[in-house]
Amino acid sequence: MNKILHRPDVECLTGEALKDLQFSKLRKQLVRVYETSPYYREKFKTAGVDPHRFRSWEDYAAYPFFDKEEERISQERSREELGHPFGMHVTCDVRDINRVSASSGTTGAPTYIGYTARDRAVSEDHFARMAARMGLVRGDRAMFAGVMSMWVVGIPSVDAMLNLGYGVIPIGGLAKTERLAQTVIDTRPDFFMCTPSYGLHLIKSVAEKTRWRTEDFGIKKILVFGEPGGSIPEIREKLSVGFGGAEIYDMSGGTGCTNPLGVSCEAHSGIHTFANDNALMEILDKDLNPLPLENGIEGEIVFTGLVKECQPLIRWRDKDLIRVYTDPCPCGRPGPRIEFRGRIDDMLLVKGVNVFPTAVRDTVARSSELVSGDIQILRYSSSAVVEAPVDVEVCLKPNVGTEPLDRLKARLEDAIQSKLRFRARVHLVASSDFTLDYGATGKAKLVRTLSKPKYK
Repeated sequence: MNKILHRPDVECLTGEALKDLQFSKLRKQLVRVYETSPYYREKFKTAGVDPHRFRSWEDYAAYPFFDKEEERISQERSREELGHPFGMHVTCDVRDINRVSASSGTTGAPTYIGYTARDRAVSEDHFARMAARMGLVRGDRAMFAGVMSMWVVGIPSVDAMLNLGYGVIPIGGLAKTERLAQTVIDTRPDFFMCTPSYGLHLIKSVAEKTRWRTEDFGIKKILVFGEPGGSIPEIREKLSVGFGGAEIYDMSGGTGCTNPLGVSCEAHSGIHTFANDNALMEILDKDLNPLPLENGIEGEIVFTGLVKECQPLIRWRDKDLIRVYTDPCPCGRPGPRIEFRGRIDDMLLVKGVNVFPTAVRDTVARSSELVSGDIQILRYSSSAVVEAPVDVEVCLKPNVGTEPLDRLKARLEDAIQSKLRFRARVHLVASSDFTLDYGATGKAKLVRTLSKPKYK
């Protein structure tokens, strides 16, 4: 197991030494945004906080949050008032921005993220930390098979890999299966970057549409991103087996920071956060009060980019639910680890029970060897409130016979009822008939909204 760290001087920092460094950077960042951004200055004054009087972590709990809606409004204002899309909260000269990414805009207007040269350098350093943990070295051939146009993971990852000396094969996420397979066979990449759902799609589609199989690609390591599948044992195992035993790593980041921020390890016991010197992570309870970062603590994650020059987002609510592990990892590497538990804004409400689609998928995947792990929850309005029983389509593995399906259906419904405390109506779907919808960034959609009930 590779234990080489790119920046052991900061990646091994823990306890008071890490907190002291974070506090020093946080105070500097708060003063900087206050003095360079009239928007932040007004926001802080309204909240009754003054960075020049910032003395303790308790003081930070009074600082206001930032969220997607505020970011969108800030960028709408800057387009109208300042003639650029980077928001009223931009904290650098916009002419210093030399790379721009954007959100997909699937839930509204896209938002734009700018990077200065220094932001890009920090991102490259973080990528190097991640690559060292994966055992990647200069000269390795890397195929990037994700959406590149504007997505925050796309060009920034390719940019970092080019600068770090990898042999980059940027095929992107829009190539047809036949072309991707031909390119892999011709170029023989050592590692591969894609979303988990796209990796699963390739396992199936390459075998169906070409004369090759993904097992024969010779890919040694796969870095997945954009979805939580890389940390789900059943999906990770399926990816590894489907790609001939490749080691699967799961990457994570935080909005408003200089990404990436974390990657899983060979022990698969959570995602190690390796950039805690540059990104402050808070975990909040349901009333938005900070929780101590103790082993097993669970809550909403909030990030603050401590060194981001362009648009640092102070106390950004990503709306992700996270569990934190601080006990020693079997891999021996330092730092806390996080596990994605669901998204607050994906949550459905069924008779007062909070239902996270990822939890439904995980429960189904762990309940039978006959299912593929893909599901879709059907709802018949845009409301988060869904009436029971909830229709859940479950994809079967190929060539599953029909005889045991009644028992399988009952078993899955029982598992959902007992573990997630809501009543579901499971519909088993043959793999040839099951289709997943994907968002603009390649993420699989686990909830499908229909105009009328599909099943009687």
